Amino acid sequence: MSIKTILEQKPSRILSLSENETVLSAVKKMAAEGVGSIIVLDGEELSGIFTERDLLKVCAKDFTKLDSILIKDVMSKNLIVANSEDSVDDVLGMMISKKFRHMPVMDGEKIVGLISIGDAVKDKMNKAIEEANMLRQYIHGS
Repeated sequence: MSIKTILEQKPSRILSLSENETVLSAVKKMAAEGVGSIIVLDGEELSGIFTERDLLKVCAKDFTKLDSILIKDVMSKNLIVANSEDSVDDVLGMMISKKFRHMPVMDGEKIVGLISIGDAVKDKMNKAIEEANMLRQYIHGS
């Protein structure tokens, strides 16, 4: 199954903010949406991603300046991105081997979504359940 199939089941809105916004602004948006990461843009172009892990690093350094530290100074950069046609297995394998949980999905130069490791695991679990049910039906002749 491709990443495109997972994206079709998620809301099409991509949560993002400008790289010139503050960490506090990012945290408020993430908390309001109940998400663990937010895409960072430079205009319309993908610039990075800000995650819960990035926030922990900022807080460990100086939690009193969340309203003045800019996202561009603390976000994750040099991202590994997926293509909407990539397989779930390949993306999940990459996330596990590189130890990250959120991956932007691109279609050329355009960002089309964000997939989490939870999205990929859920897809794999649903596929395994579906296959098990098909095997049970086959074995029992129904």
